[in-house]
Amino acid sequence: MLRVRTRNQRYLPLLAALFAGALAPSAASAQTAGWALNRFDPSPAGDTFFAAEHPWYGHNRDVSFRAGLTFDYARNPLVLRDSSTGQEVVTPIVSDMLVGHLQAGIGISNRVNIHLSLPISFWQDGASASVGGLRAAGTAALGDPRLGVRVRLLGESDFDAFSLHVGAQLYLNAGLFGVEPNTNMTDDGFRGRINATAAGRAGSFRWSATLGAHLRQNTTSVLDTTVGNDLFLSAGLGYVALDNRLTIGPELWASTVLDNAFEGKHNNLEAILGVNYLIADTMLVGLAAGPGLSRGAGTPEWRGLARIAYAPSEHEERVVEVPDTDNDGVKDPDDVCPTTPQGAHPDPTRPGCPLNDTDGDGVFDNEDQCVTEPMGANPDPARRGCPHRDTDGDGVFDNDDQCVDVPQGPNPDPERRGCPDGDDDHDNVRNSLDQCRTVPAGPQPDPARPGCPLADRDHDTVPDNVDHCPDVPGVPSTDPQRNGCPNRVIEFDGTVIRLLQPVYFAVDRDRILPQSSSVLTAVGDVLRASPWIRRVRVEGHTDDTNTDEYNLDLSQRRANNVMRWLVQNGIAEQRLEARGFGESRPVRPIDGLTGSALREARSMNRRVVFVVVDPSPEAAASPNGTTTVAPPPGVVY
Repeated sequence: MLRVRTRNQRYLPLLAALFAGALAPSAASAQTAGWALNRFDPSPAGDTFFAAEHPWYGHNRDVSFRAGLTFDYARNPLVLRDSSTGQEVVTPIVSDMLVGHLQAGIGISNRVNIHLSLPISFWQDGASASVGGLRAAGTAALGDPRLGVRVRLLGESDFDAFSLHVGAQLYLNAGLFGVEPNTNMTDDGFRGRINATAAGRAGSFRWSATLGAHLRQNTTSVLDTTVGNDLFLSAGLGYVALDNRLTIGPELWASTVLDNAFEGKHNNLEAILGVNYLIADTMLVGLAAGPGLSRGAGTPEWRGLARIAYAPSEHEERVVEVPDTDNDGVKDPDDVCPTTPQGAHPDPTRPGCPLNDTDGDGVFDNEDQCVTEPMGANPDPARRGCPHRDTDGDGVFDNDDQCVDVPQGPNPDPERRGCPDGDDDHDNVRNSLDQCRTVPAGPQPDPARPGCPLADRDHDTVPDNVDHCPDVPGVPSTDPQRNGCPNRVIEFDGTVIRLLQPVYFAVDRDRILPQSSSVLTAVGDVLRASPWIRRVRVEGHTDDTNTDEYNLDLSQRRANNVMRWLVQNGIAEQRLEARGFGESRPVRPIDGLTGSALREARSMNRRVVFVVVDPSPEAAASPNGTTTVAPPPGVVY
C-alpha cells in the first residue's frame, strides 16, 4: 500500500488519489489539477517575524513602503512510503525544495497595509523517476501570487501592549500566467484567506497571534486525505534588544482541514527559532530554522529561512513641521506652486496652484479641451474651450457634418449634411434624383423615371413598351411583330447570343457554308435591334483533332470570316472584334471518352460564340438588377 508522509507524518496516506483524479472529475488530482506543496506563507514584507504577522502601517506617514526577499528551504516535504510489504520503504518524491518569496507592501495613512508576495520555486529534487505520475519539478516555476490587505482597528503593534487588525489575501492561480499544474507550486483555481491578528509590544517583548480561514475554490481529494478549506494559526514571541534592532524568538504556524478538523493526517504544524537584525534602522536581515511537528501533507522534515528586506524603523519616524511659503494652506512638499497662492480657483490637478487660462478664452485649463487654442467666435458646444472645426473645408462644421473628411462639393446630399450626393447603384444618376436608387438604370434607361431601367418583366433585354411578347423571353428584332418574341435559331440574355443552330464551315476550312446564313442573319438582327450593344467579340473554338498551333490559326480564321460576314450584311465593323481560342476552351472535356461520346464532345467543342463586351456584363444587368449567366453557345461543324 502506498502512503505519502513527511518527516513527522510516518503513516499519512495522501497523494495516491493524484493518480485516480482523472477518473473522478469532482475530485481533482493534485498532479493534474495542481497543488501548492509548500506550507510556509511569509508574513507581509516589513513585518518583524517570519510567519507571524506583526503589522506596520507607516507611523506618522501618509504612505510608507517596504520590500524584501525571503528564501525558504524545505527538506523532504513529500515522500512516499510502501507499507504493503510490512517493511518501511521510503521514496523521496520531493526531497529538496528551495523557494524564494519576493515581497512588497505599502502602508497608507497609518491605517491600511496592502502587500504582495510572489513565490518562485528555484530548485526541486527527488526521486529520479516519476512515482505514479508524481515527481519534483525539473525547472524553476512561479507559484500563486498572493495579494493582501489588512486594516488596523485599534492600537499600534509596536507602540501599544495590545492592537487588533483584520486582513484578507487573494491567491491568483499561477495557471493564468502559463504555469503548468505539475510544478508543486500552484493550486487548482483561486483561493483566499481571511484572518484577525492581535499583536503588541510589552517592554522588551514583541508578540503576535493570528487566526484565520484559508478558502479554496476547488477541493483536492488525495486518498483518504483532503486538501481543501482549512483553519490556520500563527504566533510569534520575540525578545527585543540593541535599541530595537535585534529580535530573537520562536514562531509557530499550524493548520487543519475543516472537513477533517484536528485529524492527524490533516494537520500541519511547524516551529522555528528566528533571529532578525535591523541594519542602520533600514535593512532587516534574518535567519531561522526549525522542525516539522505534524503529519500533515507538505510538512517538511525541517525548514531553513533567510531573508533581507527594506524595512525602515517606525520608531525613528518623527513629526516635523512642514513650511507653507505662500500661506495658501498647502504645505510646500505637496505644493506644486510653493510661491504662488492657489487663490479662489485652485487647480485640482496641481495642488497649491491657481487655475490657468493659457489661451485667454475665459475657460480655465482644467476644463478647456483646447488649452492653447482660443474658442473664438464660434465655440464648439461639444468641446469646452474649443472652436468649431471644419476639417474638410466645405463650410459645414464638423459637429453637423456627416462626412467630416469629405467635402460636400457642388452637389451636396440633401439627406446627409456636409456630404456629397451619392450614387449607390453606380449608374451616374445621383441618389437625390434616382428613383431606383439600388437598381442601375442600365443601357436602356427609362426617360420617365430617372435612374431606372425600362420595364422588362420577361428579362429578355426588350423593354415591355416595345416587346411584342412581354411575358415570354425572346430576342430583340427589327421586326416590331417579332421584337421580344422567341426565335427558333438563337437566344439572347444580354451578355451572350446563344446559337440554337450551328454555324457550318467546310471541313477543316474557314469557309462558311450557305446553310449558316439563317443563324447569322438572326445574330445580325439582334445587333441591329440592340443599338445599346457597342461591341461584341466573335469567338472561334475548335476540337483537338490537330496541333495546337493549327487549331488556333483555324479558329482565328473562322472567327474573322464570321465577323466579315456580319460586316458585309450591315453590322458596323467598329462594333465587332474577332478572336480564336483553338482547342484551349472546350465546353466538354474529352478525357476518357471513346466512340460516339468522343465524337459528340468534339462536335460540341467546335463552335462560334458571340459575347457582349461593351457594355460590360455588369452594366448590361437585367432590369431587375441581376445579371444573367450566359448559356452554352451554339455548336459549329
